[in-house]
Amino acid sequence: MNKPLFRAGDKPVDVGVFVPNHNGGWIASSNSPTIPGTYDSILEIALRSEQLGFDFALTPATWRGYDGVTRFSQISLESVTAMAGLAQATTRIKIWATVHMMIYPPAVMAKMIATLEQIAPGRVGLNLVTGSNPKALSHMGLWRDLDHAERYELGEEWIQLVRRIWTEDRVTHSGKFYQTEDCMSYPKPSVMPTVVCAGMSERGFRFTIENCDAAFMTADDTEKSIARSRRAKELAEELQKPDFKTYGLLSLLPGATDAEAEEKAKYYNEGVDRVALMQQGEEYATDKSAKVNSAAKLFIDQGSAPNALFPGTMVGSFDTLARRIHTTITEGQLDGIMIIVPDFVQDINDFATKIAPTLEALGTRTNLALNRG
Repeated sequence: MNKPLFRAGDKPVDVGVFVPNHNGGWIASSNSPTIPGTYDSILEIALRSEQLGFDFALTPATWRGYDGVTRFSQISLESVTAMAGLAQATTRIKIWATVHMMIYPPAVMAKMIATLEQIAPGRVGLNLVTGSNPKALSHMGLWRDLDHAERYELGEEWIQLVRRIWTEDRVTHSGKFYQTEDCMSYPKPSVMPTVVCAGMSERGFRFTIENCDAAFMTADDTEKSIARSRRAKELAEELQKPDFKTYGLLSLLPGATDAEAEEKAKYYNEGVDRVALMQQGEEYATDKSAKVNSAAKLFIDQGSAPNALFPGTMVGSFDTLARRIHTTITEGQLDGIMIIVPDFVQDINDFATKIAPTLEALGTRTNLALNRG
């Protein structure tokens, strides 16, 4: 394996929380901790995350849930408006919203994000999504039946137009997907919002590196995951983007001991909502790009052999997880991580107080409160 571009101890690794603004979080089980998908719930998580020293909080965009005993993800908050509330309630943590580009006109979103930037100057970010579960958007009449390549064409035109509107006085644009005529949009952001994307195909990586500030990807300490993370860094180097960042999405199930964590995993799986997961897989399979869409393949596989846990979840004691996370970061050359956990109150506290200190001892620095010198 090639020498890493940096050692984990050279600079702090960003640590964020994937805040669940939909019921059930990322565990489809009747036995998992209760996550209601309410504003009060995400506010509690955001405030606690800020207090503990997490660097950013990101909410997904969920537009339709699934059947089954848990009604998995049926209750959800819109990401941008929810994050406006969190931006007002917090003072330091970065606040990132998720946007499906195919449903929001660029000029409208440019104005919305510029508004958010006035609420939280320098703390606003935008997570771009090129596709989705077709059913999740078509039930509102908002799905565009584009193939994989066309979605990234739309995405490139979309974000480039948004950036022009953020920086230019007047914008006239006539493209394949969007048109503007003498578009004037004020105020302009005082600090350019952070733009990220989770495309993990080769085309997705190229889109993200060329148009965004950072890439998100599911990550763990397996060879396949590490190779994918390193590929993003290689492409960034090829495209002469030395400041481009990569972030790993880590699903964690912690326990005081390995045995306790495994017992939790077993318990959650005993209550797996098979109906919800099979429906999710079937819906993603209707996407004409399912064979090359990494997210679609992830959920199709999960539905074919229903497992309550998010695919790739790392299960273990605080010490075990710290060591696996350290390997994931250093071998994958990651600049940051974003975590998913079962209990977003207790588990993020345990991450900051019981996992982060071991990461620091291993050489992976973070900005979490306990590690501030």
